[in-house]
Amino acid sequence: MWRASQFASLLETTGATWRWDHSFEEDPLEMIHDMVVRSLPYMKHIKSLKILVDQSQEVNRKSTCDLFVVLAQMKCQLQALRVVCITPFFYSGLDILQSIRKFCQQMSMGTLQVIDLKQMPFALDNVMVGLIAVSSPDLRTFLINNHAMGFIMVRPETIVDILGICPNLSTLGVTYMSLSVTVFKAMLDPKRPPFKYLDIYCSSILPHIPNEVWPAMLQRNPCFRVGLEFATEVHPTRLALILNPFIPMAALRFNGFSCLVDHLTLAAQHYSQTLEVLELSTAASSNLDAVLIELAKRCANLREVHCNCPVSLEVKKTFLSHCPKLRKYTLLTAGPFFNTFPTVYL
Repeated sequence: MWRASQFASLLETTGATWRWDHSFEEDPLEMIHDMVVRSLPYMKHIKSLKILVDQSQEVNRKSTCDLFVVLAQMKCQLQALRVVCITPFFYSGLDILQSIRKFCQQMSMGTLQVIDLKQMPFALDNVMVGLIAVSSPDLRTFLINNHAMGFIMVRPETIVDILGICPNLSTLGVTYMSLSVTVFKAMLDPKRPPFKYLDIYCSSILPHIPNEVWPAMLQRNPCFRVGLEFATEVHPTRLALILNPFIPMAALRFNGFSCLVDHLTLAAQHYSQTLEVLELSTAASSNLDAVLIELAKRCANLREVHCNCPVSLEVKKTFLSHCPKLRKYTLLTAGPFFNTFPTVYL
């Protein structure tokens, strides 16, 4: 539970985190008003802002919208904006999305360089993301690869337009269906800086991406990396087609697959030099333990490993002994009846 005085203390720095949830000790509306009032002197100094909101409560949604209005009125020189919805809740989010769009349009001189909306479960359409890009032409990072319900596709043509509007954009998060050969050609434009990172969310529709584009991206920038996250809807046979050795894979995330043994074998073979983050949601088995041990021995650059099912003690020991860069892991070795998976920070 946060008090207004705590927010005032946070906002004295150039970065701030605002958390709107329903766990208030006093009247929610009065508390929120007090927080905003106490924080006003510091708002114009904020450079990086992260908002965590429990969108299941109307008072929290209204508070988030009101905050964007205040920030725009204060003419803050915000450079980075991240919005995180912390509660699974079916809700269109139109009010929050419109507030973000209006805020971006009112930002003076287009100071925003980072916009991260990947943890907002609201459908982002072509008009919305296009307007955000137009109002923030100095963007370096734009993450719109969120897990939205329903089907609203951000077209490849829109991504090409965004790349033209934002010439310094070098980190992009999109869904796989938003990619095309034309998008990669725009990324490879010699007039723009080399691309650094492409964060991709793969759901049900997976267009064909030629293998040739990945070596071309690496030739432009040898440090170029890719992150892939697979939704449950992706058929396992399609995974093997996407996990090809040409991709400079830095992060792999598998959500809700019954068996990943073959795919993790491919990952260990193809991405031993580049893989840094591995997250998987699957069923425990001795075969899984065996392939994780082999992967740990091959992928020495891993920094994070997260597994939501129990693994053997040998798996944990192998990751700790063969991955010297490991800084964060979730490896439960107790038993299958535990429903919490504590994360360890090294």
